Amino acid sequence: MSSRVTPQQYGQAVLENVQGGAYPESEDVISAELPPSALPEVSKLIEQAREDVKATIRRNSRESAPDVDGWISQAKLLRVDIQRSQEIAREIVEQARQGEHLEEQVNDAASKVDLLNGEVAFNKSLGATLERLQAIQRTLVLIQRAAFDNRLLEAVDLLSQVDGDLESISISRSTTVAGVLGAKFADLRSHVIERLSECWNSYVKVDTPTSSIKITWVSESDNSSTYEMTSLIKAMSKLQLFDDVLIRFCKDFESLILFPRLQVRADGTVGTLKIDGQIISMSGQSSDLSAQALFSDLDSTITFLRSNLPPAVVRPLPSLLMPHLISRLISIWLASAVPEYLDGMEDFEDTLSLVEQFGATLDTYGWPGREELVEWARSIPNFWIRKRQETSLNNVRILLSKGLGTIETVERVETQVLSRNDEVFAGNGGGEDWNAGWSDEESTSLTNTTHPRIAHKGDDEDEEDVSAWGLDHEKEDVDADKDQEQSGVADDEAEAWGWGDEKEDEESKKPSKATNPGPKKPKSNGTPDARQQSEREVTLKETYNITSLPQELLEVIAQIISDSERLENSDHANSSIAAAAPNLLSLPGLILAMYRASGPSTYSHHPSGPMFLYNDCLWLAERLQQLPSHQTTSLGKLIQSRTAYNLNLDSHIQALETFGKRAYAKELETQRTIITDLLDGAQGFRNCTEYPYNQDCDVAVASTIDRLRDLNKQWKGVLSHSALLQSLGSLLSTVTNKTIIDIEEMSDISEPESQQLTAYCNRIAALEDLFLPIKEQAPNIRPTAENDEQEPVPLTALYTPHWLKFRYLANILESSLVDIKYLWTEGELGLEFDTAEVTDLIVALFADSAHRRNAIAEIRRRRGVR
Repeated sequence: MSSRVTPQQYGQAVLENVQGGAYPESEDVISAELPPSALPEVSKLIEQAREDVKATIRRNSRESAPDVDGWISQAKLLRVDIQRSQEIAREIVEQARQGEHLEEQVNDAASKVDLLNGEVAFNKSLGATLERLQAIQRTLVLIQRAAFDNRLLEAVDLLSQVDGDLESISISRSTTVAGVLGAKFADLRSHVIERLSECWNSYVKVDTPTSSIKITWVSESDNSSTYEMTSLIKAMSKLQLFDDVLIRFCKDFESLILFPRLQVRADGTVGTLKIDGQIISMSGQSSDLSAQALFSDLDSTITFLRSNLPPAVVRPLPSLLMPHLISRLISIWLASAVPEYLDGMEDFEDTLSLVEQFGATLDTYGWPGREELVEWARSIPNFWIRKRQETSLNNVRILLSKGLGTIETVERVETQVLSRNDEVFAGNGGGEDWNAGWSDEESTSLTNTTHPRIAHKGDDEDEEDVSAWGLDHEKEDVDADKDQEQSGVADDEAEAWGWGDEKEDEESKKPSKATNPGPKKPKSNGTPDARQQSEREVTLKETYNITSLPQELLEVIAQIISDSERLENSDHANSSIAAAAPNLLSLPGLILAMYRASGPSTYSHHPSGPMFLYNDCLWLAERLQQLPSHQTTSLGKLIQSRTAYNLNLDSHIQALETFGKRAYAKELETQRTIITDLLDGAQGFRNCTEYPYNQDCDVAVASTIDRLRDLNKQWKGVLSHSALLQSLGSLLSTVTNKTIIDIEEMSDISEPESQQLTAYCNRIAALEDLFLPIKEQAPNIRPTAENDEQEPVPLTALYTPHWLKFRYLANILESSLVDIKYLWTEGELGLEFDTAEVTDLIVALFADSAHRRNAIAEIRRRRGVR
């Protein structure tokens, strides 16, 4: 393909590319390679193109030569102009420099002129100042002469003039001349003030050792006139000294005259006021603390001041003296004159009359103080209430600080109406035998002299339910979400009083009577006599211990209610504090609130403090409920309906009951925690036959039993018998429930372990002796041989939930498969255990065999007796 391209084509392509960057259009030239043979032709073409360019440049240069000459001539003219402009600029700069020099000369000359003018003005000012200083010096000399000549008012005027002149002088006080004049002025001012004080002291003589003040209008030292004392007051006022002097006089008068008369000393005496002409003094002691003597002395004191002091002093004196006097009079004397109780109210009414008369006297004199006294008289009901409140709360505080006081045994008696369907009358006429010894006369007398009767009726009451004795509301404090153990404990806490143990005691005796054959009453068609009385009254009586605190609190509250009734219905109805009667009835609530707040610290010092607190709270709440309808006044009358209507202690009584029950529940919870911790030492009774685990189990069971017996000894002298059984039953229920759970959680129980667990259960079961009923003989029941030989039946199952389940568990641990199956199918094991519990115990107690499988299958197939 390269043979087709000639050297001329190669050269032409290269030249065009060099000149214009163009590429050949021929495909042959583009795709061909440049052979060495074409290089001479290419060089020739390039050289020829070069020569053409040079020739073109020469031709163009010759054509533009005239224009270039013109440009050169123009450039030379421009250079000449530039040089001329530079010369002109240098001349301008030089002229500017000469102007600045001239301006500096002008400014220097002007400053010299100003300096000379300032010197002239300074010399003039200095002359004027020196003249004023000379005038001040002459005035100071005049002041000195006036003070020496006792022309004090003139001296004071000149001092004011000098003070103004010194302030107007335009020189610094730090200069020597101004310092000397200022020091001399201060010395003269001090001298004049000292002379004024001497003159004042010559008119008003204060003798602190003798507690006396003498006021004269004429000075004894220089026979000054009344006009001079007035001038003295004017002079002190100009120097702004009169207010300080008057304040000092008021303080001296208060400390020497007024306060000793108002303040009662520790020995019950006050100072004796004595006025002799121009002398007033406080000397000696007086035991007369009557309000009449006090206001008489105050009136005499004010009269003395108005008579012996000039009007210039009397006018500003009351505004300084009376506020402190009225304040002291109200806070020290009148406040203590308000009686805490109603006994001294008649004397206090006389005091109020004197206060009103004293206020009218002040108003007549034009002295302040009456408004404060009137305002205090209006606030007497509130003040009396606050004082009575402080006294009552302080009495409660003192009672609580003394401790629990004496322990007293009280009795609670309730009369309950029971229907013939209640448990107490159920079964073979046992109820009739139980109630045969109770006489109607005794029931009637107890009902009329003790607490209100509580009547409940029910047909389907649970055997272990003691809420029928009016304590259902206590269950409101029980948490419904607790587990089985906690729910049983909460019921015991809520029903801790258990005013039904005598009823349940008799019920527990009935089965024993039914099992022993004996004479029975005639029946008709196998049923009791249809004419039997359908309802019976049963009187329940029980004793428990309380401290003396609730009785003393009840006396305080009763006194408050009695005073409220007297304020509304007696001679005090028109007294100044009659308006406080409704507010007085709010004090019992505050007393009870303070008792609830401070009581726990007082009861905490006694081992059985929480239980005493529980008894005291419920006893006090019961008495407070009866207070409005049964409280009598000192006049022997019942509280009137208005007082009873205003007395609303329901919320406080409920809070008091809740407070007591909370203390009881907290104590039970504490003991329950201790017992649980002790029983945890057995570690779930695992490996109870191996050393050292068997010792831990023995110690845990023994410690738990000892703890329960110690609590029985501790609480036996505090709680009632039923409440004691309730609390012990709650704690014993904790022990039995934990024991049952621990044993049921054992997956494998060997025969030695079964025997050991049975022994532990029997040791715990020995606590039944704590639940024996009280051996009391009814007053109208004749002793019989049957009654003497009959053993008391423990009430453990009544007060301890799941007690029968615990006893059945001990039987299961030592029974055979046949016995367990019989108890399930024919006995009452199904009442306490469910199918899963029984089968799990069988699996843990017995090895896998056909007999065990058959027994489990039969137990699962047949439900136990329900």
